[in-house]
Amino acid sequence: MSKREKKKALNLTRIVDDQTPDATNLVVTIIISLYLLVECTPKLQIQDQMGIHWLLLSILNGVSLLYIFSNKSLIDTRSLATYLRNGISILYLIFFAIAGISLFVAINPVEGIVVYSRLFTSILCFLVIGILLMKRLQILKNIALIITLIAAFQAFETVTQFYREVGKIPIDTLIYNLQGTSGNKNIFAAAFVIKIPFIIYCIFTREGFLKFFSIIGLSLCFFSLFLINARSAFLGIFLSLIILISTLAYLYWKEKQLKLFLVRFAFIVVSFVLPFFISQKSLINATKNKSNTYGTVASRLSGIADQTSENSNIRLAYWKGSLELIKKRPLLGVGYGNWKIYAPLYTSTLLNDNIFSKHPHNDFIEIAGETGIPNSLLFISIFALALLLTIKTIRNSNSSFNTKIVASIAFAALTGYFVDAFFNFPGERPNIQLLFALALAILLTNWMSLKPAKDLPASFGWVKGFSIIMLTVCVGAVYVNAMVYTSSKAQYITDNDFAAIDNIPTALPKLKFEEVKNMFPSIPNIGENSETIGYKKARYLHKEKRYKEAIQLLDSVHKQSPNIIYDDYLKCNIYLEEKKLDSAYKYGKKAFYAKPRQYYYFRMAAYLAMVHKDNREVEKLFKTYDSYRQDQQSYSYYTQALYYSDFDKSKLSKIVGDGLKKYPADTTMVELKRFLP
Repeated sequence: MSKREKKKALNLTRIVDDQTPDATNLVVTIIISLYLLVECTPKLQIQDQMGIHWLLLSILNGVSLLYIFSNKSLIDTRSLATYLRNGISILYLIFFAIAGISLFVAINPVEGIVVYSRLFTSILCFLVIGILLMKRLQILKNIALIITLIAAFQAFETVTQFYREVGKIPIDTLIYNLQGTSGNKNIFAAAFVIKIPFIIYCIFTREGFLKFFSIIGLSLCFFSLFLINARSAFLGIFLSLIILISTLAYLYWKEKQLKLFLVRFAFIVVSFVLPFFISQKSLINATKNKSNTYGTVASRLSGIADQTSENSNIRLAYWKGSLELIKKRPLLGVGYGNWKIYAPLYTSTLLNDNIFSKHPHNDFIEIAGETGIPNSLLFISIFALALLLTIKTIRNSNSSFNTKIVASIAFAALTGYFVDAFFNFPGERPNIQLLFALALAILLTNWMSLKPAKDLPASFGWVKGFSIIMLTVCVGAVYVNAMVYTSSKAQYITDNDFAAIDNIPTALPKLKFEEVKNMFPSIPNIGENSETIGYKKARYLHKEKRYKEAIQLLDSVHKQSPNIIYDDYLKCNIYLEEKKLDSAYKYGKKAFYAKPRQYYYFRMAAYLAMVHKDNREVEKLFKTYDSYRQDQQSYSYYTQALYYSDFDKSKLSKIVGDGLKKYPADTTMVELKRFLP
């Protein structure tokens, strides 16, 4: 093969339409770049950074629709019709429609609308990006470079953060904080997994400085993945790489360019191996005798085999509990966005104290739980159809070499998303949803380049109608996301206001109820930490001793999230301060039995049982708590509560004796022993 032919073979950008104006390509590239830069927004003082990200994505959708609407030359109406009638688009839109229908059975439709607006934002990203990329896949080379630049910058920040803070803060805290602006380290790692195929695309399409920059960027991304220690990301990147590398090897072999592939493959191997060994050495030194959670890649992956039961793997326990709930509503679920409201029904016996999980850590299970099993299967079908289109593209005799490469890259990215969706909750995170929309749009527009546009009337009128409808709904999504962003700012302020006085019973927050009540918009009615907004306000009324108003407010919002019992525990405290011991006892027990692994709920309920001289209830409370958790503080308080509730002293003597065998240094039981026979 001549040098000229080799150079041509390495140029994987496909000129789809030489007549496409350069200015339009530039504008499209800028728009897609702005989408990708959303996750680089600096951290703001809000409860969850996704609040600003969803808002920016919805605004960009609106701007993009206006651009499409105003530019007739931008799209081919026949191609757009083909795009919308493709199986993937149809499945995605039907999934969206069924999710909307499920809102009618939601116990909290307001929260459902909040989450549904995010789903609409994600689907509109898919539609907009697809429209923008039609017959413009030649700009994919530049989009991949932008992804590489962003990923390299994020990875560099992650690596430097690790080495800057290692040894200065607990290693578990340090690794947990390796999350960028994603709000979750697993999601942050998943974003790298999805971006890596595009970086590899740059390595195969670029020459000179940009090729070597892409290699360095890939090395930094691998380095970050190893440091972040997310097992789901390890599985995702290994599967994605196996699929991508084997497919590329096959394609280059078929083109009789295997030598060229091996050169690029060698760069990828070096990019993987060097950061692997460096990171593993650093992790061994940092985690030795300091962490039971994190470690090397080998130890993290071997841990999967050790966690094959629900007792050792919290995800399996989540899934089992989730499946029990799904059986009760298999067709329409509990309503889109409402899974978090039902989650306490199975997590309350799995998680200690106030630890809470809004998701079952499997998007397919969550979709089945929220919108029904058929809709979850529909969503899975999108990936099955994506696999089918990829195989068809590669086997199609009319496919160019470049078209096959693009299909492989897009499907590898979707593979990374699929694995993360199996173990986490990327459906909620805007950065992952954008990457999903991008990969799906690339795969579909690439497939469409092989198909002639359907012979439909070339009318721009229906495109205007489509754009107007989408723009109208988009305005609604912007409004909802703006309200959520405003609420997220207020949540940050109020939650930190109370965090500053935590465990100081007599301390008062800086803000007053009259200030706080006007800080929150009408939606959402549930905060990012699953507390109702009404509960957050009622805490201020409680501190101001406006007890009647606090109770009324808590009662008015209870139906918004009936399975989360923060309000019952607050009622218990209010009634206790009012000396209404019967009411306090009622809500104290209610709070504990709803969350039997919460020590302070146990202590409060046991105290009130002791006040009521109800030693049988004290025994029942402890037996329940001890069936989930065995610790010194609960056993110690148990014996104290029995003593002051007129429990039989001879029986108590044996209980204290047994306790001292377990906890010989416990001062409470040692002191009680003096007064027992």
